[in-house]
Amino acid sequence: MEKLLTVSVAAYNGAATLQKALESCLVADESLQALLDVIIIDDGSTDGSETLCDEYAAQDARVRVLHKKNGGLSDARNAGVDAAKGEYLSFVDGDDWVSPYYIENLYRALEQAGADFSASCFEEVFEGQPVQSVPIERLEAFEILSREECLRRILYQEGMEVTTPTKLYKRALFEGVRYPVGKLYEDIPVAYEVTKRAHKAAHIANRDYYYFQRGSSIQNMAFNPRKLDSVRHCHALMENVKRDFPRMSRAAECRYLSNVCNILFQIRDRQHEKIEKALWQEVKKYRRNVLLDPQARKKARLAAALSYSGYAMTRRVYEKTQWRGKK
Repeated sequence: MEKLLTVSVAAYNGAATLQKALESCLVADESLQALLDVIIIDDGSTDGSETLCDEYAAQDARVRVLHKKNGGLSDARNAGVDAAKGEYLSFVDGDDWVSPYYIENLYRALEQAGADFSASCFEEVFEGQPVQSVPIERLEAFEILSREECLRRILYQEGMEVTTPTKLYKRALFEGVRYPVGKLYEDIPVAYEVTKRAHKAAHIANRDYYYFQRGSSIQNMAFNPRKLDSVRHCHALMENVKRDFPRMSRAAECRYLSNVCNILFQIRDRQHEKIEKALWQEVKKYRRNVLLDPQARKKARLAAALSYSGYAMTRRVYEKTQWRGKK
């Protein structure tokens, strides 16, 4: 029987969380279970995760394991794309987990919309805290989006995320598209490429993906220069949008300004003063267009307006409203 759905699980030294991730992926709707293809990409684990992967593959015919040399999340996801057997492809990170309806809801949304990919929502689950939402076996706030509307929502951050998990893709969208190896925030360029290739997308408000947040995660750790990958990706995204979808140039600038501010105000020492000054120049370059864009989200326009009061005041206000990067 042909495999319909491949779920690629990236695993690296996460024995404590991997079992929960795998168990959640294997609980699918009965009509989909036989069509499920779960491939675990063991990215060079050394903590026993590699053995756990093999145990699952030995016990369940739907599970395969690919052991590889450690290359990072992008490399693991690329290996998952290459090894996928299904017509549709989804990704789960090994320290996260999904609801029993994750695949079912995404698949039904995609099929009903005749879309090229579907997207649901996630809940951030902080270390030591319980899940707040309750999974629902029905489509919440189901929408069919054109390529342009989907991209607009990504750029204005209106409920459509760039994150790779929470989505079910037609595997054909990844022909010639791979994640940038060795870079952080690898979701950004891929989100643009697959959206550009899609004719339609489906969006649902179901919170079926649980994004586990450790204090030591990339998102939450204090600034280091590698975080500039995010700025570079967003700058490239802005330039690509201006080339391919010129009517959304302002939206792309809004997304870029928001990203620059997020990274800029994580800098808290004089060691990176040169980077700090360069990012502030980017804020000043794009703030006027964002301020005058009536479609820009209120938070972005407020940041643009506040920036005219100077760097010190902008930083002071921003720090009071943000938590990322403070640990």
